[in-house]
Amino acid sequence: MRVVHFAVTPLAGAPLRLVRALSAHLPGCSARLVDLTRYGSEDFGQDVVFDETPDLARELAQAADIIHFHNYLDLDSRHFAPIDFRALAEKGTLVVRQFHSEPGLVAARMGITPAALLAQPIPALVVGQFQERCYPRARVVPNPIPIDDADHLPHDPAMHGPLRHDVFLSPTRLHSAWADRWNTKARPEAESAVRAACLPRGASWHLVHKTPLAQTLAAKRLARVVVDDLVTGSWHLTGLEGLAQAKPVLAHLDGRCRRVLARMADSDACPFIDVRLEDAARVLGHLLDHPADALDVGRAARGWMETHWRPERIAAAYGAAYADLAHDPAAAARDWRNWRQPDLALDGPAERFFAVTLPDLIHDARRNAAQDAPTGVPA
Repeated sequence: MRVVHFAVTPLAGAPLRLVRALSAHLPGCSARLVDLTRYGSEDFGQDVVFDETPDLARELAQAADIIHFHNYLDLDSRHFAPIDFRALAEKGTLVVRQFHSEPGLVAARMGITPAALLAQPIPALVVGQFQERCYPRARVVPNPIPIDDADHLPHDPAMHGPLRHDVFLSPTRLHSAWADRWNTKARPEAESAVRAACLPRGASWHLVHKTPLAQTLAAKRLARVVVDDLVTGSWHLTGLEGLAQAKPVLAHLDGRCRRVLARMADSDACPFIDVRLEDAARVLGHLLDHPADALDVGRAARGWMETHWRPERIAAAYGAAYADLAHDPAAAARDWRNWRQPDLALDGPAERFFAVTLPDLIHDARRNAAQDAPTGVPA
């Protein structure tokens, strides 16, 4: 099975990680990634770069059994012209798309409405973080992490030297917690909570932003505690990386995210320290005051990843989707609305309430309380 992935942005390196996991761990699968161009300072690594080797990209697309789009691409996309995706599909090439961002962001980039995006009749996958509740027809899949690669292994003092910082955070955007429902990691408020915990204790923190992945992972490995998303109710790739490196990772997971994580991992145990922004300074303070607790929580997190988030397990989830697509392509194209796992369905009012309405109501209440509260974060 020859699978060729296409992407026009790096998406935090997720497409390349997936391609490598598929090639290494899915028997009979040869996977390649075609990126539109070089992405500059955020170097997540690349495979085939279209504007450098367009002939190779075209050859790969022509020979593909499955074309796998990421985020902003559909059958009529012309970014990779003269590759004609619709013509390839009409000749029998199977097509699947994967979403990594919420529909408003993807649709805006494509120049269409969110409703039009959701109505496109392409079998879809969606990463099992907050994004999955936004694409009720897409099959939910895990985000791959190469937990056995050297830069994802736990800190080894003999190899990496002593720890350099107590707390690590890496916001992808710098705006406020309450400026956007999903596209924020609350950089000002999260750093304020970190500062409130660190300053009285003489502890240090390290914030990175738009830094190449290798440098980010190296800096994270040299920190004692990792802070992920404390606001939206979801976790992100940075949190998974911290778990793999045996760090205690603070991230607030709402009820829906916890349920989806348990489903993908086949485990009710949550490896994250589930804490909201409002309580983060106190929890960080405890971890800084009790380094043995931090160390033990991190070791347990690494153990969870080794059991429940192994690359071969992740690759198998995508392989199952590919197999369903290949088993009956006509049915998949005709019945693309029913690709989601039944136990994660969002069709009924009660299911939508617990997955979407309730988390939004709680988020609104937190935002209102934060905006009404005096400044300052308790340590």
